Amino acid sequence: MASRTDDSTPILISDEKSFRSLCEHLESLGSFEFDTEFVGEDQFRPEVCLIQVAAEGVISLIDPLAGFGVDAFWKLVASPDILKVVHAGPEDVAQTWHTLGVAPRNVFDLQIAAGFVGYGYPISLSRLARIAVNSKMHKAHTLSDWRKRPLHDDQILYAAEDVAYLRPIYDKLMRKLKKLGRVEWLVEECDAMCLATEPTEDREQRLKRLKGAGALSPKDLAIAYAILDEREKLATEYNRPVRTVIRDHIVVELARRGWTDVEKLRSVRGLNLAKAGVIRVAAAIEAAKKIPKEQWPELPNKEDAPQEDILIDILAAVIKDFCIQNHMSYGLLSKKQWLRDFVRSHTREDDASEANPLTTGWRADCLGRLLEQMIEGQASIRIERMDGTHRIVIDPNGAN
Repeated sequence: MASRTDDSTPILISDEKSFRSLCEHLESLGSFEFDTEFVGEDQFRPEVCLIQVAAEGVISLIDPLAGFGVDAFWKLVASPDILKVVHAGPEDVAQTWHTLGVAPRNVFDLQIAAGFVGYGYPISLSRLARIAVNSKMHKAHTLSDWRKRPLHDDQILYAAEDVAYLRPIYDKLMRKLKKLGRVEWLVEECDAMCLATEPTEDREQRLKRLKGAGALSPKDLAIAYAILDEREKLATEYNRPVRTVIRDHIVVELARRGWTDVEKLRSVRGLNLAKAGVIRVAAAIEAAKKIPKEQWPELPNKEDAPQEDILIDILAAVIKDFCIQNHMSYGLLSKKQWLRDFVRSHTREDDASEANPLTTGWRADCLGRLLEQMIEGQASIRIERMDGTHRIVIDPNGAN
């Protein structure tokens, strides 16, 4: 291991020997904290430009642009035997999928943990440091170009600060989690976060993320999906962000028109592709138009009936009050789409099949049968004034 010159200066790891030594040391410790700085706005996949690591109070900055491979580090992130502490970690830990093709394991995400103790979710690292350990961070280089070398002193200090507070925050949150009996919930949610970073997306998810897809017919959706698939391939080859290859509104327009004539396609304003790329898009559209009607995708109706709207609002209010009373963050426990799906599973026969996060795993343990009892008419709700404040009270035995 390289030696430190003082107690505050981070160690810059810019040669393979020091890097290997650091990885061996981290493995022997069995835990460390880390963060990454990356640039991704002009290429298909974000490029990791710096890896900040803290272990036993020593901060090291790994330079992935120094000419040596850093797969050994991502193997540590994928190891189930080594604890990794991060904050808002999905993009950081996702690198194990991109480099090794495996899931990250044994990750403790401070942002998720903060939600389990009522600090708020999502929550910035600077706010969490202030609340949890009464420390003020000095953020000033959020728009730095981390690809440029050499790194200047301010960048190095900024990067080091991103991991300097992770361990004391971890210690504070772990004490609170143990007191509340929520460590297992945290582990379950962090494991789910790690698995969710896998770069896969089914057809319905991809179409749902397409702005304007709700206005397309099932036939148009089949064409749109084919264009999206080709757009992904082109973005990979060009090493450009997906939505800069063909903008979403252009995908929708092309799907609606269904043109396969290359010259017509090239006349569409905003379709900024070379002719070879346009030819490929035309071929994708032509193939999609031959898909049998029974294979056309169809997005579920996004419009809530008036009664469904009311039910969603009532359940949301109950869950929010539950969170306040139980030191839980609403943003972590529930999402409006989950509530919508839950309500629709009781109001629409064709929407009752899929498992809902609100009724599975730790969320089911947390809420119990509360939501089911309410929507099935097995519980009554009242507002009660206690100690000068108002709170919602659920009486499972009070329903008529």
